[in-house]
Amino acid sequence: KKRTCYSGTSFSLRPYGSGCRLCPMDWLSHRGKCYWFSKDSKSWNESRADCSEKSSRKLVIQDREELEFIQNCTQGKYHVWLGLSVISPEKNWTWVDSSMLDQTLFPVTGPADVNSCGVIKGNRIHSETCSAEFKWICQKEAVPL
Repeated sequence: KKRTCYSGTSFSLRPYGSGCRLCPMDWLSHRGKCYWFSKDSKSWNESRADCSEKSSRKLVIQDREELEFIQNCTQGKYHVWLGLSVISPEKNWTWVDSSMLDQTLFPVTGPADVNSCGVIKGNRIHSETCSAEFKWICQKEAVPL
């Protein structure tokens, strides 16, 4: 079943769980989370700082359904940074919430070096140099009414 990407004119209000949850203007609501899609491109660190300024974090994908939602929104037309990078000498992929990437769920194409960051290209997660510039997605919890 295809999901559409849309937001309300002044705010995005969608039912979730036992009640409604609210997202800020210009953010999309999906399964209790709010998503903001950039229009310009920045490096991984610059985009992480932008999400922090918006009281949010870069995108952390929990499951295949969430990845499919994001892919539906971007329609494969552009690449987006994830909140995913290699920060340890052990070269493990780590999300910005400090959880480890499950590579059985989301395999990463390309090298895992200390200066590698994750980007969605089409229907896959790829390794890119963190200084490259791509669009990005910020994410935060929707506020219960």
